[in-house]
Amino acid sequence: MKLLKSLLFLASVLFISSQAEKKVTGELTFYAAGDNCPPSGEIAYPGLHSSAGGLGTYANPITVAASTAWLSAGKKVYVAAYKKYFIMEDSCEECENEWDSNGKYHMDAWIGPSTIHSGTTNCEVALTLSSTQFIIDPLSTYAVDTTAFFNGTTGACLKTPDNCVDQGNECGNTCQIPSSMSCSSAASMFLLSETRFKALNPNLDCTKNIAKGKSVCQSGSCGGP
Repeated sequence: MKLLKSLLFLASVLFISSQAEKKVTGELTFYAAGDNCPPSGEIAYPGLHSSAGGLGTYANPITVAASTAWLSAGKKVYVAAYKKYFIMEDSCEECENEWDSNGKYHMDAWIGPSTIHSGTTNCEVALTLSSTQFIIDPLSTYAVDTTAFFNGTTGACLKTPDNCVDQGNECGNTCQIPSSMSCSSAASMFLLSETRFKALNPNLDCTKNIAKGKSVCQSGSCGGP
């Protein structure tokens, strides 16, 4: 009788757990330090992580940004297409607007590293899934692949992207200057040489400080210096 009760209890727990999961279809995009302003791994809803990160396991899921209307801070999501777990820890204006306008499920996942790195933009494009399944509040037992989306040491992307070549002085990302500073200081913040920064921002008057809140180009078309 005790064995039967134990089996019934286990079955009920598994049933409740499976019922708690919610499966939806949405878009999965990616972001890196160069998409933040100023460039960093800073996140809007620190919890498990103090800054964007994660390995993709249930215990250490990867930071994602989404609309809090459908994914509250701290919620976990599993994406079978990449065999990785994610956790909601950041804001995404585009995701919020899409949810408000048409109820679209959209997550923007962190690929790292915490500083601007050439090649991240192209990797983000290669990794993007326009339609894939999200499992919200997933079980902890799904298969996991901890291979990094982007290796900051080698510059390798999980999916082979097209070769990215900066298109002259075409701007890849812009940033509103957080405080008044010189062109030299701004270039340093974006890991650019002053010459490259000036080339990306030909209309800036670098004989004087850039005003706080001024929008400037922080990277080339490939997302790096």
